[in-house]
Amino acid sequence: MGRGLERKLVKLLTKALSQGPVRQEELLALLERSGVRVEPGVLWEICRNHSIAELHGDTWIPRGFGQPDREVVLDPDQADRRTIADHDDRRPAEEVAAEAEVLRLTTRLGIPAVEPVPSSKPVPALWPEVATNAARAFGDELEAVSRRRTQTDVPLTLGAKVGRTGTRTIIRFEAQGELGVTEGTPATLVVRDAHFDVEVVSIFGNVVTLSMPADAPAATEATLRVDLSWLLIAQSRRLRELERGGPGFDAGAALEVVTRTHQHDGASRVQPHPDMSRGLNAGQHGAVELASTPGLTWLWGPPGTGKTTTISALVTELRRQGKRVLLAAPTNAALDVAIGAVLRRLPDLEEGQVVRLGQPADLSLVDRACGRVLVDEIAAARGEPIARRRVDVGRELRETRRMLTPLKRPVKELSSKQEATRLELETRIAELQALQRELDKGLLRVRRQVCREAAVVAATAHQVVLDTLKELTFDVVVLDEASMTTAALAMLVAGVGNGHTVIAGDFRQLPPIAVADTPAAQEWLKRSPFEKAGISAAVAEGRHPTRLAALTEQYRMRPPIGDVVSTAFYPESPLVTAPAVVGRSLRSRAPWASSDLVVIDTSGLQARTARRQGMFSRYNLAHAQLAAAMIGGASSDLHDLALITPFAPQARLLESLLPEEHTEDWAASTVHRFQGAERDIVVYDTVDTGHGITSLHPWFTQGIAGSEGARLLNVAASRARDNLVVIGALDVLHRTKATRDAVWTFFAHLLDRAEHLPWEKLLTYSAGPTELVESRLVDRLQEDLAGAETVEMWLPRGPLNHLPALIPALRSIRAKDSEIEAVTLWVEPEPDGYLPAEALRARREGINVRPLTPIHESGAVIGDAVWSSSSALLSTSPGVVLRTEHPAFADAVRRAQRRRPGVAPGTGQLGDDCGRCRHMLIRYEAGARGGADLRYECPACDRLPRTTRARRSASYVRR
Repeated sequence: MGRGLERKLVKLLTKALSQGPVRQEELLALLERSGVRVEPGVLWEICRNHSIAELHGDTWIPRGFGQPDREVVLDPDQADRRTIADHDDRRPAEEVAAEAEVLRLTTRLGIPAVEPVPSSKPVPALWPEVATNAARAFGDELEAVSRRRTQTDVPLTLGAKVGRTGTRTIIRFEAQGELGVTEGTPATLVVRDAHFDVEVVSIFGNVVTLSMPADAPAATEATLRVDLSWLLIAQSRRLRELERGGPGFDAGAALEVVTRTHQHDGASRVQPHPDMSRGLNAGQHGAVELASTPGLTWLWGPPGTGKTTTISALVTELRRQGKRVLLAAPTNAALDVAIGAVLRRLPDLEEGQVVRLGQPADLSLVDRACGRVLVDEIAAARGEPIARRRVDVGRELRETRRMLTPLKRPVKELSSKQEATRLELETRIAELQALQRELDKGLLRVRRQVCREAAVVAATAHQVVLDTLKELTFDVVVLDEASMTTAALAMLVAGVGNGHTVIAGDFRQLPPIAVADTPAAQEWLKRSPFEKAGISAAVAEGRHPTRLAALTEQYRMRPPIGDVVSTAFYPESPLVTAPAVVGRSLRSRAPWASSDLVVIDTSGLQARTARRQGMFSRYNLAHAQLAAAMIGGASSDLHDLALITPFAPQARLLESLLPEEHTEDWAASTVHRFQGAERDIVVYDTVDTGHGITSLHPWFTQGIAGSEGARLLNVAASRARDNLVVIGALDVLHRTKATRDAVWTFFAHLLDRAEHLPWEKLLTYSAGPTELVESRLVDRLQEDLAGAETVEMWLPRGPLNHLPALIPALRSIRAKDSEIEAVTLWVEPEPDGYLPAEALRARREGINVRPLTPIHESGAVIGDAVWSSSSALLSTSPGVVLRTEHPAFADAVRRAQRRRPGVAPGTGQLGDDCGRCRHMLIRYEAGARGGADLRYECPACDRLPRTTRARRSASYVRR
């Protein structure tokens, strides 16, 4: 943001807030009317940096603004009279009346009008500086996210209701774009111009599950509007509020989980009840015994070692001791796994003793016949009068707004009667809005009371900074999957306890993810508490902290898989396979998974790696086509399968290959999304080959223990129970002279022990959708073109010998929409910027030829057929050519390759000529240093010095 714009914003905000608090929605609208459009994250950053105001809920309170003290009335019979008497000169009458009505309702339900406030605890001397630094990291992340855009609209299709919880409805959609959000994120669903507050329950590939109000209309299509800044703002604000401590917050407990002090365990061990040891091995029993003892315990649970079983036994034991427990995890999926294990150990639990906040990804937790656990369901039953009134008010509010609509845009001036009607309706809307807000506050108080009375509260980690749990305290805090939780957030979670904290996870699996790259972000957001407190470093150096319980007996992977994983990623604490695994029978079989470990080396295939839409992440078309052959060759004996990959675009392609009848037991996902899951057979697609995009991702080149690459590979391999199949170009992924780090060690042992299956053999298992085209290339292309409605070709630099023979077939394809070209040929020009003669001829004959550089792909999508080649597809030496006929896969490839309009015209649009020399403008998708940088330039005129050249933008000269 320029300094001039920042100064203007400061001036406008100072003036707007000079008279008192303003709701954020109104403040953003005021700025827009003043000619400045900003996103919520930018607004927060300006107000914070210039000390203009603080955000409380959805309202900005000017710094120094004196809020009047308010006495809360305890007697419901006096509520109307005394509340109005206290506030009639300060607050609108409709707000006073609404508060009085809700106060009567909550008091009759036994909800105290005044909540108990926990006492403040001592604050260590180091805490204020630590809290400030961690808050600064959130500010850096907010700034980085804001530069990428904090608000985004994602089109949704194929909406379907899948469940209901209390006052909420669970709906699944297919996202038609990148979501870029985490589970638990609140968002806005736009349905036919109506806006509804929703929460993201889970994301699997491009399928997103949302929790929305029960009175929202059903819709098959909608738009998801996501504000990416809200959670960063909430966490940063909470840390700044707690810089000097706060009610119920234990700064000492918070500080301990990020401090590099590993003192000797002097506390006497608590012996668990014998029943708690049921189903535990010696290591798990020792972990429960250690974690039952007050103090900080680190629970290290490598893949398949029963960390969830251990945590469920621990929570059960703590409840037996009469302790109130907060069970937290970074994602809904991880939390559901943990709470499900707890409920299985406590089948006869009284309703309300275990409470789960938020919307579950596991729908078996919804409306449980054996006792509700979701806080919304329990609160809806307990606060039924408030919930019913809230639904009625919402319905009346929508109807009143509908009645007002005709009076907003009158054909002629309103009559006096119409003016009176308009005023009456607007007054009623104000009253209903005030009542709606107070009813929401009343339901919040019911939810807080439910949590206050529960023995075990389960919540995603970020919930501790939100209203339902704010200032509630617990005897013991258990943070599961802490290796995926930022050190800053782990502090906030630990601080709601009293120092009896259990940090559970595996620091050799996936770390937290952050965008910012500042020193503060590196320290607080890209490191988990395991790294920040020095636990992982101590283990690597051979020093075993006394309060670290390490689980080592694994029950998931067959010995060959477990041995490779253990050797590469757990040399300091080797994994031992449980005897039961050795004798376990196979549930799933596939012809290409005849051994525990299988390697499909694609070095000879020379498959090309490309970027989604030319700019983002990576995908490998030929690898996906091989996966299509594998699925096509599967038999009815393949019951349980996962196709996983490090890259999101590749996961989308793999997901499109899954048949509908196997959507429940087969999965396709990124490694990040699949952590915590497992399957009988796992196919791991590495994607990177060194062809197309020539540089390998750092995940494969920087593989020391604890690096992101080693963690990704560890998670990918350890998802497999019976068979692990790795697809990769081993000539580049495993070089014999490379540094012998964790990634090198994994591939070395894999290659030594695995069955080596030639990629060509995958095409012989069945008459699947993928075939190797070794002859009649032009004839086969012409056959596909004859029945196609759309064509998109990607032709990298090289000969186009066969293009002239395809021109008649290409010209015969007519678009159904006159605004969209049915054919787009993306052609990479020569280094001097000129197109090959064959491409120029095709353009002269009316084919939509578009110059583009660089082109990493080489292939085509012709109707339902997907083509790929290792060299230039239309040359006399195209290399290895694969063809896959699969409608869903073809659609997924189009989405991956489609170029979007903006700076330059996109897929299905005509290109432009230079307004000076009439040369074709080129779409450039890489900067001077090779990074993504979209430009639209003339290769002749725009080669002038940068100070004099005129870069093309959105204004084009149409030919």
